[in-house]
Amino acid sequence: MRRHGCRFGLPHDLVQLHDGPGAKWERCRTCSRTFRWAKGFKGRIDNPEYLKAHARNFAQKGGATNRLYMRLYETAKCKIIL
Repeated sequence: MRRHGCRFGLPHDLVQLHDGPGAKWERCRTCSRTFRWAKGFKGRIDNPEYLKAHARNFAQKGGATNRLYMRLYETAKCKIIL
């Protein structure tokens, strides 16, 4: 599993600071890192780094992001009891 940018290898827990017409500013609740995402001319953020930073929002049960979903939201099922 790939390590994400926040503490303990988990994805950032982002909260929105400002959403203007040209950019969107967000800050991680865990590590206090600030992100600025530039918007295109239609007001959308088309950036692969945005998707990587928001892995917590886009993780789904089943498919390519299943392991991340299980690690974040269903940790009891991931534990190995000896």
